[in-house]
Amino acid sequence: MAIISARKRLESIESDVLPSMFAGIIIKDEKWLNKTLEKTLPNLEKKALELALECKAEGECSENELLCDETRIRELFKETRSKLENEFMVRIRTS
Repeated sequence: MAIISARKRLESIESDVLPSMFAGIIIKDEKWLNKTLEKTLPNLEKKALELALECKAEGECSENELLCDETRIRELFKETRSKLENEFMVRIRTS
């Protein structure tokens, strides 16, 4: 089994996992949205912040690198929450 670095996992969250949430919103319901907003995103954000600390500790990220910047990570998740809520509201209005 291959071991994936903290940096690669953090990059994957940003480039693959978060964008994939939008691909399926068209077929998702309010229950999915609530679970995503209340559980999935907070847990994923916590993991991303842990990975950023791990990257810095292991020297995979420099201290000022954006990938591992805690403020940027928090903002990315805040923006994702907002976009999910907005997309869901648009879907409800057009249904």
